[in-house]
Amino acid sequence: MTLGKSLFIVNPAARHGETGKMLPVVERLADGIIDYTIVLSDKPCHAKEIASDASGYDSIVAVGGDGTVHEVLNGIMERPENDRPALTIIPTGSGNDYCRTLGISFDLPTAIRQIATGTTRMMDVGLVNGIYFANSISIGLDARVTAKAVELKVTTGWSGMMLYLRAVINVLLRQFYSHKVRLQFNDELSVDYEMLLLAATNGATYGGGFVVTPDAVSDDGELDLCILDRVSLPGAFMRLPFLMVGKHTHMKPIHMSRHTSVRIESDKPIAGQIDGEVMLETAYDISILPRALKTIVPGSDEA
Repeated sequence: MTLGKSLFIVNPAARHGETGKMLPVVERLADGIIDYTIVLSDKPCHAKEIASDASGYDSIVAVGGDGTVHEVLNGIMERPENDRPALTIIPTGSGNDYCRTLGISFDLPTAIRQIATGTTRMMDVGLVNGIYFANSISIGLDARVTAKAVELKVTTGWSGMMLYLRAVINVLLRQFYSHKVRLQFNDELSVDYEMLLLAATNGATYGGGFVVTPDAVSDDGELDLCILDRVSLPGAFMRLPFLMVGKHTHMKPIHMSRHTSVRIESDKPIAGQIDGEVMLETAYDISILPRALKTIVPGSDEA
Protein backbone atom coordinates (compact mmCIF):
# COMPACT_ATOMS: atom_id res chain seq x y z
CA MET A 1 0.00 0.00 0.00
CA THR A 2 1.58 3.28 -1.14
CA LEU A 3 -0.08 5.34 1.59
CA GLY A 4 1.18 3.04 4.34
CA LYS A 5 0.37 4.33 7.81
CA SER A 6 -1.43 7.59 7.18
CA LEU A 7 -2.29 10.66 9.23
CA PHE A 8 -5.40 12.58 8.16
CA ILE A 9 -5.04 16.24 9.16
CA VAL A 10 -8.53 17.70 8.93
CA ASN A 11 -9.43 21.38 8.90
CA PRO A 12 -13.10 21.24 9.95
CA ALA A 13 -13.50 24.97 9.24
CA ALA A 14 -12.59 24.63 5.55
CA ARG A 15 -15.25 25.69 3.06
CA HIS A 16 -17.32 27.54 5.66
CA GLY A 17 -17.37 24.52 7.98
CA GLU A 18 -18.53 22.04 5.34
CA THR A 19 -15.41 19.93 5.83
CA GLY A 20 -16.39 19.23 9.44
CA LYS A 21 -19.81 18.09 8.29
CA MET A 22 -18.27 15.83 5.64
CA LEU A 23 -15.86 14.12 8.02
CA PRO A 24 -18.17 11.14 8.81
CA VAL A 25 -18.47 10.49 5.08
CA VAL A 26 -14.69 10.62 4.68
CA GLU A 27 -14.30 8.12 7.53
CA ARG A 28 -16.86 5.71 6.10
CA LEU A 29 -15.19 5.80 2.70
CA ALA A 30 -11.67 5.33 4.13
CA ASP A 31 -12.50 2.59 6.65
CA GLY A 32 -11.14 -0.77 5.59
CA ILE A 33 -9.03 0.51 2.70
CA ILE A 34 -6.67 2.97 4.44
CA ASP A 35 -4.72 2.55 7.69
CA TYR A 36 -5.30 6.02 9.11
CA THR A 37 -5.48 8.20 12.18
CA ILE A 38 -7.42 11.48 12.22
CA VAL A 39 -6.36 14.71 13.92
CA LEU A 40 -8.39 17.92 13.71
CA SER A 41 -6.76 21.32 13.43
CA ASP A 42 -8.50 23.99 15.50
CA LYS A 43 -6.55 27.23 15.02
CA PRO A 44 -4.32 28.98 12.47
CA CYS A 45 -1.01 27.16 11.91
CA HIS A 46 -2.21 24.14 13.92
CA ALA A 47 -2.10 21.88 10.84
CA LYS A 48 1.53 22.92 10.34
CA GLU A 49 2.36 22.01 13.94
CA ILE A 50 0.64 18.63 13.62
CA ALA A 51 2.50 17.80 10.40
CA SER A 52 5.83 18.92 11.82
CA ASP A 53 5.39 16.58 14.81
CA ALA A 54 4.04 13.64 12.76
CA SER A 55 6.58 10.92 13.50
CA GLY A 56 6.01 7.32 12.45
CA TYR A 57 3.72 8.02 9.49
CA ASP A 58 4.33 7.12 5.87
CA SER A 59 1.93 9.72 4.52
CA ILE A 60 -0.10 12.75 5.54
CA VAL A 61 -3.48 13.45 3.97
CA ALA A 62 -4.58 17.08 4.05
CA VAL A 63 -8.38 17.10 4.34
CA GLY A 64 -9.47 20.60 3.40
CA GLY A 65 -8.47 23.17 0.80
CA ASP A 66 -5.34 24.92 -0.39
CA GLY A 67 -4.87 26.66 2.97
CA THR A 68 -4.76 23.30 4.73
CA VAL A 69 -2.32 21.96 2.14
CA HIS A 70 -0.13 25.02 2.62
CA GLU A 71 0.11 24.50 6.37
CA VAL A 72 0.69 20.75 6.09
CA LEU A 73 3.40 21.27 3.47
CA ASN A 74 5.26 23.73 5.70
CA GLY A 75 5.04 21.29 8.59
CA ILE A 76 6.39 18.43 6.48
CA MET A 77 9.27 20.57 5.19
CA GLU A 78 10.31 21.36 8.78
CA ARG A 79 11.03 17.67 9.32
CA PRO A 80 14.44 16.13 8.53
CA GLU A 81 14.82 15.47 4.81
CA ASN A 82 15.09 11.72 5.34
CA ASP A 83 11.97 11.60 7.53
CA ARG A 84 9.28 13.42 5.58
CA PRO A 85 5.96 11.65 5.02
CA ALA A 86 4.40 11.80 1.58
CA LEU A 87 1.69 14.43 1.06
CA THR A 88 -1.66 13.91 -0.57
CA ILE A 89 -5.13 15.46 -0.45
CA ILE A 90 -8.79 14.76 0.10
CA PRO A 91 -10.28 17.93 -1.41
CA THR A 92 -13.01 19.47 0.72
CA GLY A 93 -12.02 23.14 0.50
CA SER A 94 -12.98 26.12 -1.62
CA GLY A 95 -10.23 26.46 -4.24
CA ASN A 96 -8.51 23.06 -4.36
CA ASP A 97 -5.92 24.16 -6.93
CA TYR A 98 -3.17 21.85 -5.65
CA CYS A 99 -5.65 19.03 -5.97
CA ARG A 100 -5.79 19.89 -9.68
CA THR A 101 -1.99 19.85 -9.80
CA LEU A 102 -1.88 16.34 -8.33
CA GLY A 103 -4.70 15.14 -10.59
CA ILE A 104 -6.99 14.11 -7.73
CA SER A 105 -10.74 14.13 -8.31
CA PHE A 106 -13.10 16.53 -6.52
CA ASP A 107 -15.52 13.62 -6.06
CA LEU A 108 -14.91 12.22 -2.56
CA PRO A 109 -15.31 8.48 -3.26
CA THR A 110 -13.12 8.78 -6.34
CA ALA A 111 -10.49 10.87 -4.53
CA ILE A 112 -10.20 8.38 -1.66
CA ARG A 113 -9.93 5.46 -4.06
CA GLN A 114 -7.26 7.35 -6.03
CA ILE A 115 -5.05 8.01 -3.03
CA ALA A 116 -5.62 4.51 -1.59
CA THR A 117 -4.41 2.94 -4.85
CA GLY A 118 -2.10 5.75 -5.94
CA THR A 119 1.57 5.98 -6.69
CA THR A 120 4.36 8.22 -5.41
CA ARG A 121 5.66 11.19 -7.36
CA MET A 122 8.35 13.67 -6.36
CA MET A 123 7.17 17.28 -6.78
CA ASP A 124 8.94 20.63 -6.77
CA VAL A 125 8.40 22.94 -3.80
CA GLY A 126 8.50 26.73 -3.99
CA LEU A 127 10.14 28.90 -1.36
CA VAL A 128 9.54 32.60 -0.70
CA ASN A 129 11.07 34.53 2.20
CA GLY A 130 11.53 31.30 4.12
CA ILE A 131 7.97 30.05 3.56
CA TYR A 132 7.25 27.01 1.39
CA PHE A 133 4.49 26.92 -1.20
CA ALA A 134 2.94 24.00 -3.01
CA ASN A 135 1.27 25.69 -5.93
CA SER A 136 1.77 29.42 -6.40
CA ILE A 137 2.74 32.86 -5.27
CA SER A 138 1.52 36.02 -6.94
CA ILE A 139 2.37 39.63 -6.22
CA GLY A 140 0.45 42.80 -6.99
CA LEU A 141 -3.09 42.94 -8.29
CA ASP A 142 -3.69 39.20 -7.85
CA ALA A 143 -2.79 39.38 -4.19
CA ARG A 144 -5.33 42.16 -3.66
CA VAL A 145 -7.84 39.88 -5.36
CA THR A 146 -6.98 37.10 -2.91
CA ALA A 147 -7.46 39.42 0.06
CA LYS A 148 -10.83 40.52 -1.31
CA ALA A 149 -11.79 36.88 -1.92
CA VAL A 150 -11.05 36.05 1.72
CA GLU A 151 -13.33 38.90 2.76
CA LEU A 152 -16.11 37.93 0.32
CA LYS A 153 -15.92 34.26 1.33
CA VAL A 154 -16.95 35.29 4.84
CA THR A 155 -19.64 37.78 3.81
CA THR A 156 -21.18 35.90 0.87
CA GLY A 157 -20.52 32.20 1.49
CA TRP A 158 -19.26 31.83 -2.08
CA SER A 159 -16.31 29.59 -3.01
CA GLY A 160 -14.23 28.44 -5.96
CA MET A 161 -13.90 30.28 -9.24
CA MET A 162 -17.11 32.29 -8.83
CA LEU A 163 -15.77 33.74 -5.58
CA TYR A 164 -12.45 34.59 -7.19
CA LEU A 165 -14.12 36.09 -10.27
CA ARG A 166 -16.27 38.32 -8.11
CA ALA A 167 -13.16 39.42 -6.21
CA VAL A 168 -11.33 40.13 -9.49
CA ILE A 169 -14.11 42.41 -10.74
CA ASN A 170 -14.30 44.20 -7.38
CA VAL A 171 -10.54 44.87 -7.35
CA LEU A 172 -10.41 45.94 -11.00
CA LEU A 173 -13.12 48.52 -10.35
CA ARG A 174 -11.81 49.79 -6.99
CA GLN A 175 -8.11 48.97 -6.54
CA PHE A 176 -6.67 49.01 -10.06
CA TYR A 177 -3.08 50.26 -10.07
CA SER A 178 0.36 49.08 -11.15
CA HIS A 179 3.61 48.69 -9.20
CA LYS A 180 7.11 49.98 -9.89
CA VAL A 181 9.51 47.24 -8.87
CA ARG A 182 12.99 45.89 -9.44
CA LEU A 183 13.16 42.36 -10.82
CA GLN A 184 16.10 39.96 -10.77
CA PHE A 185 15.84 36.60 -12.53
CA ASN A 186 18.24 33.85 -11.48
CA ASP A 187 21.63 35.57 -11.02
CA GLU A 188 21.14 38.24 -13.67
CA LEU A 189 21.30 41.98 -13.06
CA SER A 190 18.11 43.54 -11.68
CA VAL A 191 15.94 45.68 -13.95
CA ASP A 192 13.34 48.36 -13.22
CA TYR A 193 9.85 47.31 -14.18
CA GLU A 194 6.25 48.43 -13.94
CA MET A 195 3.75 45.62 -13.61
CA LEU A 196 0.22 44.85 -12.58
CA LEU A 197 1.09 41.40 -11.31
CA LEU A 198 3.68 38.68 -11.25
CA ALA A 199 2.79 35.04 -10.63
CA ALA A 200 5.32 32.26 -10.00
CA THR A 201 3.84 28.77 -9.99
CA ASN A 202 4.38 25.04 -9.79
CA GLY A 203 0.87 24.24 -11.00
CA ALA A 204 -1.22 25.50 -13.88
CA THR A 205 -4.04 27.12 -11.89
CA TYR A 206 -4.82 29.24 -8.89
CA GLY A 207 -7.82 31.21 -7.66
CA GLY A 208 -10.11 28.19 -7.88
CA GLY A 209 -9.28 27.29 -11.48
CA PHE A 210 -7.86 30.35 -13.27
CA VAL A 211 -5.38 28.86 -15.76
CA VAL A 212 -2.58 31.38 -15.23
CA THR A 213 0.39 29.23 -16.28
CA PRO A 214 -1.13 26.55 -18.52
CA ASP A 215 2.20 24.92 -19.41
CA ALA A 216 3.48 24.58 -15.86
CA VAL A 217 5.08 21.24 -14.98
CA SER A 218 5.28 20.57 -11.26
CA ASP A 219 8.44 18.46 -11.29
CA ASP A 220 10.66 20.20 -13.87
CA GLY A 221 12.81 22.15 -11.40
CA GLU A 222 11.61 25.53 -12.67
CA LEU A 223 9.08 28.17 -11.72
CA ASP A 224 6.60 29.20 -14.39
CA LEU A 225 6.23 32.98 -14.43
CA CYS A 226 3.41 35.12 -15.75
CA ILE A 227 3.97 38.88 -15.70
CA LEU A 228 1.28 41.33 -16.75
CA ASP A 229 2.53 44.78 -17.72
CA ARG A 230 0.66 47.95 -16.86
CA VAL A 231 -2.41 48.16 -19.10
CA SER A 232 -5.57 50.24 -19.09
CA LEU A 233 -8.62 49.14 -17.11
CA PRO A 234 -10.55 48.27 -20.31
CA GLY A 235 -7.49 46.31 -21.44
CA ALA A 236 -7.47 44.33 -18.19
CA PHE A 237 -11.18 43.52 -18.51
CA MET A 238 -10.66 42.46 -22.12
CA ARG A 239 -7.93 39.99 -21.17
CA LEU A 240 -9.70 38.51 -18.14
CA PRO A 241 -11.76 35.87 -20.03
CA PHE A 242 -8.63 34.67 -21.84
CA LEU A 243 -6.69 34.38 -18.57
CA MET A 244 -9.46 32.32 -17.01
CA VAL A 245 -8.99 29.56 -19.60
CA GLY A 246 -5.25 29.86 -20.28
CA LYS A 247 -5.51 31.56 -23.67
CA HIS A 248 -3.57 34.69 -22.69
CA THR A 249 0.00 33.50 -23.10
CA HIS A 250 0.69 35.14 -26.48
CA MET A 251 -0.90 38.50 -25.70
CA LYS A 252 1.53 41.39 -26.06
CA PRO A 253 1.48 42.85 -22.50
CA ILE A 254 1.84 39.39 -20.93
CA HIS A 255 5.22 37.70 -20.51
CA MET A 256 5.59 33.98 -19.85
CA SER A 257 8.96 32.53 -18.82
CA ARG A 258 10.67 29.92 -16.66
CA HIS A 259 13.30 30.56 -14.01
CA THR A 260 14.80 28.89 -10.96
CA SER A 261 14.59 32.09 -8.90
CA VAL A 262 13.24 35.63 -9.01
CA ARG A 263 13.60 38.55 -6.61
CA ILE A 264 11.06 41.38 -6.50
CA GLU A 265 11.84 44.60 -4.65
CA SER A 266 9.56 47.59 -4.09
CA ASP A 267 10.10 50.88 -2.27
CA LYS A 268 6.64 50.48 -0.78
CA PRO A 269 5.12 47.31 0.73
CA ILE A 270 3.40 45.32 -1.98
CA ALA A 271 0.77 42.63 -1.40
CA GLY A 272 1.48 39.00 -2.16
CA GLN A 273 -0.43 35.75 -1.85
CA ILE A 274 1.18 32.38 -1.24
CA ASP A 275 -1.14 29.40 -1.81
CA GLY A 276 -4.03 31.76 -1.02
CA GLU A 277 -2.47 33.21 2.15
CA VAL A 278 -1.91 36.98 2.06
CA MET A 279 1.49 38.59 2.63
CA LEU A 280 2.75 42.20 2.65
CA GLU A 281 6.46 42.76 2.00
CA THR A 282 8.88 45.15 0.29
CA ALA A 283 10.95 42.25 -1.08
CA TYR A 284 10.13 38.73 -2.21
CA ASP A 285 12.89 36.16 -2.74
CA ILE A 286 11.33 33.29 -4.66
CA SER A 287 13.10 30.04 -5.57
CA ILE A 288 12.38 26.43 -6.40
CA LEU A 289 13.45 23.23 -4.62
CA PRO A 290 13.46 20.56 -7.32
CA ARG A 291 11.58 17.37 -6.45
CA ALA A 292 11.79 18.07 -2.73
CA LEU A 293 8.36 16.67 -1.80
CA LYS A 294 7.04 13.12 -2.07
CA THR A 295 3.36 13.09 -3.00
CA ILE A 296 0.70 10.45 -3.60
CA VAL A 297 -1.05 10.88 -6.96
CA PRO A 298 -3.52 8.71 -8.86
CA GLY A 299 -2.03 5.70 -10.58
CA SER A 300 -2.05 5.45 -14.34
CA ASP A 301 -5.38 3.60 -14.32
CA GLU A 302 -7.01 6.27 -12.10
CA ALA A 303 -5.57 9.48 -13.59
